[in-house]
Amino acid sequence: MAHTNKKDNGNSDETKEVESKDKPIYVKVDETTRNIIDKYKNLGTTISNLVKVAVEMYDEYNSMSPEVKAIVDTYKEEEEKLVSFLERAISYYGKQKNLDRDLWVRTRDEMKMMLIGKTTFNQLIAAAEAPQDALDKPFKKNVAFDLILWYTEKPLKNLTIDEIIATIQKVWVVANYFYKIDVHKEGDEFHLLFKHRQNKRYSRYWLGYFTEVFHAEELAFKCITEGQAFDETLSMSIKVGYKKK
Repeated sequence: MAHTNKKDNGNSDETKEVESKDKPIYVKVDETTRNIIDKYKNLGTTISNLVKVAVEMYDEYNSMSPEVKAIVDTYKEEEEKLVSFLERAISYYGKQKNLDRDLWVRTRDEMKMMLIGKTTFNQLIAAAEAPQDALDKPFKKNVAFDLILWYTEKPLKNLTIDEIIATIQKVWVVANYFYKIDVHKEGDEFHLLFKHRQNKRYSRYWLGYFTEVFHAEELAFKCITEGQAFDETLSMSIKVGYKKK
């Protein structure tokens, strides 16, 4: 009989715990808060949902890193509301991003400027100074894999041929090395058409550059390439031969 009572007491404790968690929370609020609650109640929002959202936002804000909180404390005006500060900060960020984007788009389209790294710049200078039939050295040292790894954020051995080609198609156009790169795929073979406004020597340089890339030992697969350089176009065919062990 005593054993039964002990079991009943256990169940009673569990029931009380559940009831305590489900028990409604009643708080007295000032008139301003009451008006805000009424405003959203009239729009169809329940008080419980308002409390849930408010508590979650409060928790998220207080979960910010100390570094971010320090930035808020530094730049928020003394009497400024947090939302006003956030609106001002987001507006400023958006304007700066738009300025950067607009400036880059304008220089790319109007001035035909390129986004060029130090290594590629040095290689292009070397290519320009090299004799007409000596472009092999300038393009052998390139930063293609650095850009591909930066953009994909994946180890090179995990990248597929599709991912590498898609990255080249994106990054080399954004950098304005080419104004368009067309990619056509048939089975395990790709045909790439690089379009630019330079000259045949420019096409020859990039043909050697990308031949080095797709023949690199670091790739997880063996590629067979063919290419032709024209005055304002570079044509390349890339076929995946087999996956390396």
